Amino acid sequence: MIGGVGVGALGLASAALIGCGGGAKSGSSGAPGTAATSIAGATKGQGLPLVAPKVAGKIKPGGKYTSAATTKLGQFDSHTALGAGLHGYIGEKGIEPDPITNALRPHVLTSWEVADPAGTTLVFKVHPKLFIHDKAPWNGRQFNAEDVAFNLMRIGGLMAKGGPLEEKNAVPLSQFQRATMVKNITKAEAVDNLTVKVTLSRPNNALFTGLSENRVPFMPKEMPDIGFADVAKAGGIGAFEIVSRSADGNLYFKKNPRYTEFRPNEPYFDTWDHITIPDSGALIAAFISGQTQVLDTPSPEIIKTVRGGKPDANLYTAVDQNWQHIRMSVEYPPFKDFRVRKALHLAGDYKAMGDGYYGDGWAYQAALNPMFPEAWGPDKVKALPGYNPDTKEKDRAEAEKLLSAAGFPKGKGLDWELIFQNLSEVNAANATRFQSQLQTTFPDIKIRLKPFPDSASFNVPQNEGKFQMLAYTITAVPDAVLEFTSQYHSKGSRNYGHFNEPALDALMDKAIVELKSEARTAILEETQRKFMDEWMPMYVLYAQPRKNMVQANVGGYDTTWGITYGYATQTKVCRWFYVEK
Repeated sequence: MIGGVGVGALGLASAALIGCGGGAKSGSSGAPGTAATSIAGATKGQGLPLVAPKVAGKIKPGGKYTSAATTKLGQFDSHTALGAGLHGYIGEKGIEPDPITNALRPHVLTSWEVADPAGTTLVFKVHPKLFIHDKAPWNGRQFNAEDVAFNLMRIGGLMAKGGPLEEKNAVPLSQFQRATMVKNITKAEAVDNLTVKVTLSRPNNALFTGLSENRVPFMPKEMPDIGFADVAKAGGIGAFEIVSRSADGNLYFKKNPRYTEFRPNEPYFDTWDHITIPDSGALIAAFISGQTQVLDTPSPEIIKTVRGGKPDANLYTAVDQNWQHIRMSVEYPPFKDFRVRKALHLAGDYKAMGDGYYGDGWAYQAALNPMFPEAWGPDKVKALPGYNPDTKEKDRAEAEKLLSAAGFPKGKGLDWELIFQNLSEVNAANATRFQSQLQTTFPDIKIRLKPFPDSASFNVPQNEGKFQMLAYTITAVPDAVLEFTSQYHSKGSRNYGHFNEPALDALMDKAIVELKSEARTAILEETQRKFMDEWMPMYVLYAQPRKNMVQANVGGYDTTWGITYGYATQTKVCRWFYVEK
């Protein structure tokens, strides 16, 4: 079960305080490969404690860091990318979350405050020692308030095609995946070189937390004019500068020498190569041979294989902010009926899906990820109809009654397509298992699986809502209200299934301006109950476990590990280093 998370939504009053610094506490020191210890008071996973070994040894600056993935990065505009965009590698976020507590830390933005009693004027201060990479047209100029204002407006879609400040050659508003993170912004402007004033249409008690989201990195204001086709031309303020991209998708970075003025001593590595290895077996072999430094090891079988070839590698584990789901489009007529949506939920076997792919470590999740203190915990979710493995036979009998009442006895008349990314093994596995479970329970149902070759091609039907059902992974944003709004509000930036429920919209519109934490929590409690009993806009399968193996000579990884790790594989390389024993 999740315990001691300490992740809190910030109301306007408390969010006005300047964030505090300090690193995350890690487990006890020990030689690489030794049994890791739990972090005192840290998040606990479903049978899997958060484990973050601290590697002892002297920091050895320099060297090349190499990471690898089975798919190549195909989306370079970070404001519109589904997941990691280019500026996740070469940019920085406005505010940083503590990886364990989610407490806000100063970063690009050194302070933030609510500047008026109505809560609709915000003021941010920008770090004075941030400089854009030394390449044309920036030539190392200071990153300033105008850049920050540009990012706040563009992330929110204000400059998108169809937005109020539409820019030339803009992409459609629907492409701005993280617009909800800066919800209610109507204007952002530079007051002076390092001060940004933001005007809101109405208060947003989650905006500061939204700027700590892992996928809202800042970029120089000239980037849309330069374009994203030639990545070598891209500039950023991150610890590493892009040098080139090979034909097969490899990315090559070099150290940004001025970054140390922003964060002393960082980055430690001189260069960073992010390579593409399409075959998962070859990816594992590259880690065992020492060619790469970090490897995602989701299943017990992979961990056993790596342990056999690399026994001194350190294993870091935690329940993650990523969650797996099956989402239906309510524009497909049968899915407009709550009875149909509820029946399919009751028929699914979530334990079989979690165990089938990960083996252990995953956590039960309903409407909200267990990283949020307002979320129903895994023990409560496990006891609910549909999730409870001990009542599956009874739940499926009830599902049969619901489908019959809706006019689809034994699933007759239900026929749809379920899409997923073919190269995402977990989504492919979940889609296949869900198909099998439903067709076994309802023999007359017809479900056709359709894989897409990569994220770019999958992104098109998902963003446009042109699908009947899909299997995908969501990374929870750092605030519960923003999370629920982005996924399910009729105007949510990630409401791909076009779910439209006025009562849900009203609750979220109320929650985002609520200044009292108890009242806000009560709204979220009601929302989670209605999610299960009245709405069922999608099937949340589980919160996934994060299991990473790291080479024994890499230190600093423990300082970035936690439930909010998110996309730290791209964004926190600057914190890691080689060690001398």
